[in-house]
Amino acid sequence: MKFILVLHICSVVHLNCLPPVNDTFIFNSWIECANAGYLRAIETTNKMDSDIVNRNQVVVNFKCVPVEQT
Repeated sequence: MKFILVLHICSVVHLNCLPPVNDTFIFNSWIECANAGYLRAIETTNKMDSDIVNRNQVVVNFKCVPVEQT
């Protein structure tokens, strides 16, 4: 089974999230997708202004969604 990574960037303070961000890469396994999710979450918050992240308590959640194989 193959998977696509979907990121959710959310604010704990405001209790809302931006629209989901779908990765275009298709992963060959769950573990590849999950590991990429953790790395992308770190990369995403590191690219953001730290004051904004701290003030809004930004978190990045992710899920690996199965992709239909054709």
